[in-house]
Amino acid sequence: MAKSLETIPQMNPMFWKKLGDEIADKIRVHTTQNSKDVDGKSFKKYSDGYVKANLRRGKTNGTKVDLELSGDMMRNLQVRTATPYGVTIGWSGTNAEKVQWNADMGRTVTTDSKPLSDKVWKHAEKELSKQINKNLKAVAETTTITIGS
Repeated sequence: MAKSLETIPQMNPMFWKKLGDEIADKIRVHTTQNSKDVDGKSFKKYSDGYVKANLRRGKTNGTKVDLELSGDMMRNLQVRTATPYGVTIGWSGTNAEKVQWNADMGRTVTTDSKPLSDKVWKHAEKELSKQINKNLKAVAETTTITIGS
């Protein structure tokens, strides 16, 4: 007997929350450890004045562009909502302003047209595909057709 689409289980908001947390972590690594923008390019260097200010603040590597002066901005990247239909991650308040300021300075973490780097996007696709297949298997039936006797 054929199953209707309504019988396929919806995504659980906890799946989306977990995926959102993983994506946020991967964005942090891509941005801070790899010093890459959303297009996979190395970040534009800090100005000499900014490097000197970082060193005065005690930052040991003032020249590495990792967008982590205090760590607050990247720590603020979190799941904002998770529903059966998707997840929203992002920054709030002054940290969202810092993300925009960095984009204005040539250090783009995300854009409306490209919210995730290719590597992070591939991870999200892989995890979503696994969950869709799991949901489909939950309602799949095996049909045996006997031809002849």
